[in-house]
Amino acid sequence: MYFSVIVPTYQDGDKLYTLLEAISRQSFKTSPWEVIIVNNDPEPDLSISRKFSFPFRILHELKPGSYAARNNGLEHAKGKIIAFTDADMLPDRNWLEIAYHNFDKDLNNEIGILTGPVPLFYKKPAQLTDAEIYEKYTGFDFEGYTKEGACGAGNWFSYKSVLEEFGGFREDLKSNGDTELSLRISQKYKVVYVSELVNQHPARYHTAELVSRYQRILGGTFQRKYQDNKSGFLGHTLSFIFRRYRFSLKKFFTVPIHESWAIFKVCNAINWGAVQEYLSLVRGGETKR
Repeated sequence: MYFSVIVPTYQDGDKLYTLLEAISRQSFKTSPWEVIIVNNDPEPDLSISRKFSFPFRILHELKPGSYAARNNGLEHAKGKIIAFTDADMLPDRNWLEIAYHNFDKDLNNEIGILTGPVPLFYKKPAQLTDAEIYEKYTGFDFEGYTKEGACGAGNWFSYKSVLEEFGGFREDLKSNGDTELSLRISQKYKVVYVSELVNQHPARYHTAELVSRYQRILGGTFQRKYQDNKSGFLGHTLSFIFRRYRFSLKKFFTVPIHESWAIFKVCNAINWGAVQEYLSLVRGGETKR
């Protein structure tokens, strides 16, 4: 078994089928590979009725959080190379093929993480929602992440042995767990960006989805850095809010007026969500999932 593709899912049935359709069209035929779907829903009723051209298994992880789900998949994976993606993503047809050729050239096992671009796609490109407009200007910068030694789990390949060496993801985190693990791996191995290794991600359609995303990010940062430094977390949150407003105001001078207003409204919602999350966390509340 060469690849094990691990997909955590939480109430993502329809999107998961779309991902599996994309994976079924992979051009890679050189070695056997598998897909491991890890259902993170506490009511494990997920089933896949359709047959696919690759072997797949469904596991269940009751501990909340995608990192716990990914670790469960890692424990059961048979592949030499682990590929992480998310249930709502669309990998290009040659996604596995390109990864294979890069690892095949890695004679000294220097690669810690292999990654590539994560471009956005939209439901109706001619009629973007406020959230989609915001994401249009703030999409994923995986190339920039790699320059800092970081990577997102939506487009991530590693030797299974490397992931096991570093103990997998921190399961206490609901966000930032991929950043935390990749930064540790980058201290010993290379984080390699390949521009042809494309895995598309849908732009968030509703503003509430963006608010929830940034609340998760704040929660992950709090757990990683500020649990014993509440004043430091206040400074971090205020800086976060300031940067959102600065970004929004700059757009009034650089993009069409309907887009700048959309961005301003989204930034207001995100910042209000950040205030709510800050107050919840410093009072001992749970991080968002």
